Amino acid sequence: MTSRLSFRWVLTISVLALSLLLFTHIQNVRAQEADAVTLSLSPQIINVSANPGEDTITNVVRITNGGELPIELETIPKNILPTGEEGAVDLTEDQTSYSLAEWITVDPERVNVAPGDTQDFTVSIDVPANGEPGGHFGTVVFKTVPPPGDQGAAAAQVSQEIAPVILVSVAGDITEELNIASFGSEKSFWSNEKPITFETRVGNTGSIHLKPTGTITIKNMFGGEVTTIPLEEKNVLPESIRRIVTEWSDPGFAVGRYTADLSLVYGEDDNILTASTSFTIFPWQTLIPFGLVAVAVLYILIKFRSRIGSAVRVLAGKN
Repeated sequence: MTSRLSFRWVLTISVLALSLLLFTHIQNVRAQEADAVTLSLSPQIINVSANPGEDTITNVVRITNGGELPIELETIPKNILPTGEEGAVDLTEDQTSYSLAEWITVDPERVNVAPGDTQDFTVSIDVPANGEPGGHFGTVVFKTVPPPGDQGAAAAQVSQEIAPVILVSVAGDITEELNIASFGSEKSFWSNEKPITFETRVGNTGSIHLKPTGTITIKNMFGGEVTTIPLEEKNVLPESIRRIVTEWSDPGFAVGRYTADLSLVYGEDDNILTASTSFTIFPWQTLIPFGLVAVAVLYILIKFRSRIGSAVRVLAGKN
């Protein structure tokens, strides 16, 4: 009897200890989540024009500390390079003909921001007299400075970086040159799927970033215009390709062969690029059941046409 009581006491104490450990772990995780750094940035893209050797261009970038602890921010101008086809960029230390970091200064360079506060940073861009004409792009990295040592709640902060994309067009002898790397429907055959999507890949072989505009016009098999869809406007950096996805969200009941005509406009002279693609819509999930019903009705009419005829004459009072 005594051994059973001892076992129960040991089991009870073990369960209580385990529960206490789990509770403490959950509280620590929640505390760390609450202390995580949360930064927000405005604006996310700065796009300006400049003349070499003229006045300094200034813009204000606002950083908000959305966390529950004070943070220290330092600012680091960086060059960027486009990567992939979705508009992403990579930081780089390399100097290219599109470099911008060495022209950027930030005030303040380092500052403390209280919880919930917003700090304004003045980003100044000085284009030298020998600045190469065309597009230049870079950024300012706003980086949290880790607290010294391992002291209390401050040590639970998670370091974070945030940065806007800065695009500068330097006046002079520039080349505006885009091309349509590819254009097509995501699939050549569609049934009942919605939306119908189109992929446009735009390449920039010029010396300046461009933001083309355009439309996709859908025509049916008889050449009739069904709808026109605007192309989303996105910056295309030099020596890169930008992928733009366009959706035909509600084609309604459509069947047959369709053509999509792309018209793209870019640059100061409104240069025009065009491309076309074809695709087929056959909503078999709807058409096959409808066709089976139609065949069944036709079969009944042919098979029992004499009886149906007699019934019709009786109803009409002719028999």
